[in-house]
Amino acid sequence: MKRIIYSTVIAITAVAALALAACATGSGVSDDAAGTAGGSPWLDSDIKANLAGLKRPSPREDFHLYVNYDWLKNTEIPDGRSSYSSLAQAAEEMDKKVRQLLTDTSVPGHDAAQVRALYRTILDWDARNAAGMEPVMQTVRDIQSLSTLAELSDFICDNERHRFVPVLIGVENFQGFDDRSIYVTGIVNDDFMLGDAAEYKNRTEHGERIYKARLYELKALLSRIGYTEAQAEDLFKSSLDFEAKLAEKAFTSADYMSPDYVSKINNSYEPGALNGLAASFPLVRFIKNMGYGNAERYIVLQPALIRRLDSLYTEQNLAAIKAYMLVHYVANMASVLDYDAFKVVLTVSNMVSGSTGHESDEKIAADIVRNMLPISLSRAYLTRYDLSGLKKRITELCQDIIAAYREMLAGEDWLSESTKEKIIEKLDAITIHAVYPDKWIDHSSLNLEGLSYIDCLKAIARFERDLDRSHTNGRVDRELWNVDDLLEANAYYYLQENSINIIPGILNAPVYYEDMSQEALFGSLGSIIGHEISHAFDTKGAQFDKDGNLADWWQESDYAAFKIRADKLVARYDGITIWNGLQARGANIQTEAIADIAGIKCMLMIANRIPGFDYRAFFEAYASVLRSIDTPEREYSTATQNEHPVRYLRTNVTVQQFDEFHRTFGVQKGDRMYCAPEDRILVW
Repeated sequence: MKRIIYSTVIAITAVAALALAACATGSGVSDDAAGTAGGSPWLDSDIKANLAGLKRPSPREDFHLYVNYDWLKNTEIPDGRSSYSSLAQAAEEMDKKVRQLLTDTSVPGHDAAQVRALYRTILDWDARNAAGMEPVMQTVRDIQSLSTLAELSDFICDNERHRFVPVLIGVENFQGFDDRSIYVTGIVNDDFMLGDAAEYKNRTEHGERIYKARLYELKALLSRIGYTEAQAEDLFKSSLDFEAKLAEKAFTSADYMSPDYVSKINNSYEPGALNGLAASFPLVRFIKNMGYGNAERYIVLQPALIRRLDSLYTEQNLAAIKAYMLVHYVANMASVLDYDAFKVVLTVSNMVSGSTGHESDEKIAADIVRNMLPISLSRAYLTRYDLSGLKKRITELCQDIIAAYREMLAGEDWLSESTKEKIIEKLDAITIHAVYPDKWIDHSSLNLEGLSYIDCLKAIARFERDLDRSHTNGRVDRELWNVDDLLEANAYYYLQENSINIIPGILNAPVYYEDMSQEALFGSLGSIIGHEISHAFDTKGAQFDKDGNLADWWQESDYAAFKIRADKLVARYDGITIWNGLQARGANIQTEAIADIAGIKCMLMIANRIPGFDYRAFFEAYASVLRSIDTPEREYSTATQNEHPVRYLRTNVTVQQFDEFHRTFGVQKGDRMYCAPEDRILVW
């Protein structure tokens, strides 16, 4: 299961319509241009094609485009990518260091040796091309040979036989929701080929792109292992038909992004009760054979989906289940095979995301190392670079922002004193994870020297599985961080840890550099830190107490008032047309939008105490850190499948909530950036 974290990587209701009219009226970018792009009230400047022929608007009409106009007009999306942003620029600085590290044999230590070994074998195209499709053929033949449901069950329950094969369910340990100090064993389900379960009922243009790309992929790959294109298409459609039946009982992307998601998945089962979930599917046997049969408690994330799987686990569906496993397995393994298979994967990525070309093999290999061995790579990086001074500076900045947040929360006059006290207790309990941890998981038993790429992946998978099994019924080590990849250009709030995680990957220009002005620091990294702190008190974070446990700690009347404020924000976003008729989806993005606005409010509280503070520079820095250019395909995916608002809305909707912005840029009623005080949507 993906960790429950927040990261800083859409019909207008009557209320929404009123909010839209109050907060964004008047003219700025020409009505013809806005109509062509289909956005309202602002042009979607994340899509570069929308900028053709447009002049820079005033800050009163479209602040995001005003600030970022030159960058957006003059920047191109690099080959192999569907997006490019300020965070991507920060990531490039880290990428340069990582790629140097992966070839620098002078960096000592076991971790450095392991990441170099994996990097070398990924780039060993001679060996990979010589092997061709053979690394997957034994498993392919094993799946093909299954002729009865009993044989299928034997395959599913044999961890070595089904290595890397999606077998419809999985099992792993994670921190308990009710008590995060202990591990519970979770029963999870495979991802869907089309991504969102909702795509199987109502196919969107995003789903159609995935469908066409996956069909191309399977035809290209399966033809290399003995199938005709017609047979490959039949297998693909048989798999999707089976998935469609499962999808009827599965959570959709909207479910995953809803504030009550954790409550939905927190379904506790005693070991004996699992038999009632599945009579035909070998659930209990699978759990035992995977090494989790001794768990004292299980969390079943989607019981209704397990029951649907059980009802479909019949001899009549044997061929469809085999097709499901075969097409998912071959698609999953394509990127680790020879160059011909790898090119298919790159083509699929371009088809789905609207990107063109591809990144260098070295860049792709470095990203794979980061994904497969994030802790080892992070430790090797810290062996090469001394970040102790940076750790001290970032820790102090986080402490200062938390102190300002304490004052901000204390001034919320709509809360009762008892709830306010609990909120401030939670704020004071936030753990600051700045730059790097003091304790790590021990990877000394993992040895990849001399192994092929496939064998490296198997060794890593066994290590990770053994480590996870060791957590069964155990207690969580609070000294270990839950963000493994410290080199990612991102920042996190972790619900079950009540921690903010400000990591080295994001601490590069233009987000952070040592000699930046105070205003630039506050508008960029400061706003990000404030954003992450704010997640402790958004519509998901509000459901967890100071210790990171799912708990009801609010006064009932206070929580009702909190919901009203959040609903007003949802309605505001629902009234925005992003681009080409696509509506923003307030329910999906409410947690991130709440954090965006509260983070800026917090930084402005600090700024208001500083004589001569340059608010123009502050707001411009905030808009700059959110700049991004995206393919239309990427923008559509973000708008429909991501919990963050699209970038230009993260700027414009956020800044128009503040008097300081209106005063600084002379925003008046009738300007597109104007929002009347009574219509503002600050939750905090």
